[in-house]
Amino acid sequence: MTFLAPYWLFAASAILIPIAIHLWNKQQGKTVKVGSLRWLEPSASKRWSSIKLNDVWLLMLRCLILILLAVALAQPVWVHQPKVEGQKAIYVGPELLYSSARASIQSMLDSLLQRGYTLHSYTSEFKQIPPKAWEQLKSHTQDSTLSNQSNYWSLMPALAERYSNPQDSVWLFTSDQQAYFTGTRPEALPENIRWIPVATTTTADWLQAAVKTAPDSLLLLVGHSTREGITYSPYRTSASAQSINLSENQSLKLRLKGDSILASTGNTSSQVKIQAEPLQVAILASKSQQAEVKYLRAALQAISSYTGQPINFKTDTADADWLFWLQEEELPTSIKQTVSRGQNVWVQQGAKSSGLKASMATAAGNEVLVHQVSTGNNAADATAIWTTQASDALLSAQQIGSGRLYTFRSGFGPAWSELGESGQLPELLLPLLFPQAEAARYDMRALDEQQLMPTATATVMQAAAPEAQRAPLLKWVVLAAFMLFLMERFIAGRRSKV
Repeated sequence: MTFLAPYWLFAASAILIPIAIHLWNKQQGKTVKVGSLRWLEPSASKRWSSIKLNDVWLLMLRCLILILLAVALAQPVWVHQPKVEGQKAIYVGPELLYSSARASIQSMLDSLLQRGYTLHSYTSEFKQIPPKAWEQLKSHTQDSTLSNQSNYWSLMPALAERYSNPQDSVWLFTSDQQAYFTGTRPEALPENIRWIPVATTTTADWLQAAVKTAPDSLLLLVGHSTREGITYSPYRTSASAQSINLSENQSLKLRLKGDSILASTGNTSSQVKIQAEPLQVAILASKSQQAEVKYLRAALQAISSYTGQPINFKTDTADADWLFWLQEEELPTSIKQTVSRGQNVWVQQGAKSSGLKASMATAAGNEVLVHQVSTGNNAADATAIWTTQASDALLSAQQIGSGRLYTFRSGFGPAWSELGESGQLPELLLPLLFPQAEAARYDMRALDEQQLMPTATATVMQAAAPEAQRAPLLKWVVLAAFMLFLMERFIAGRRSKV
């Protein structure tokens, strides 16, 4: 409670008036002399008569009336500050929510739900999951087949905007699979969001490529992905084979569909076109980048030997499936036009180094040092293929029509990186030469937590407090004073009759 005119509270000192009246307004009794006492002379008393308050309750009632009148003059107001309630929510990535990996966090989710949190799916819609749907979901033991194309880094700004008050509390659970983290990592994580990466042990097997080595023979390149990395294994089989054994308890079922082959295992299936013709590769390099050509040709020849796919090297761009542009000049417009017609072009200009030193993880999970990264920015719609441990793009791909334009910002030689001498280059180039449309779907590699999580914490600014609500109390104080006045008059009237 507060007062709009607090200086009127000094008027409460008026209670001294009824106190003084009660102290000095003492009635003197009439003296009646009886018997022999009337012959005695009056003498002064040696003791002071004690001061006593008469009608104490009536005095207190009058003082209280004066105090209430002083409070009324001070204009009392009751001030109520509304309490700001924070939102409490849980967000879970679909790859955890609809799979057996849910069991590792289920007890924690139940505990948070009992504390008033709401459950949501961590997708662009941020859809809420009702309690009834959550109970049904917990009873499912079989993984659901779903296609989740979400980029969890890009969803973070939208999530932070939904919970922008310090009172909000958000728990975020996602897997640490690399497939869900592309582009630029957020610089900071809001302090009211607690992000918990969950390690998953999911594996995947798929058909990456099929090469026709003889009229009735095929070489199948099967990819196997774990959280540690991706490996490829060759399987030679007849064109009429209906399955191949991948392990003691797992097989890959095969079915020919025209010039393609469909492979399926478990709940996943993959389809690739059978490579029946040699791969045409053109390499156009300037004099300063001839050393790079040596490493590139060696990697392509290793891939040809491993897969059985013939590769023809050309010096002209006509009818080339792949063109490697290793020159300082900009890519000519005429070549850019061939990309839209299905040609794949690799641009490696060897531009001035930015001075950045980094490392990158290969498909198998090994680490390769990068000594230099060239200057320049990637196209806005380009997708990062190879990245450094700090999530900077080394190789990016831009889809143009039915072809792709690759931009490489480093090199293969020792002055640029350890790629050429590490033996990892063929393994990195193989999925590019034999692209699998749904390759990202089978990528089960995990990111290190230092790569996945933002390195800084962002302070959430306090929102403007809602305006305090004020309720005038004048009428109630006046009413109370009036009721006490009526009571005082009633008691005083009865005392005067006694």
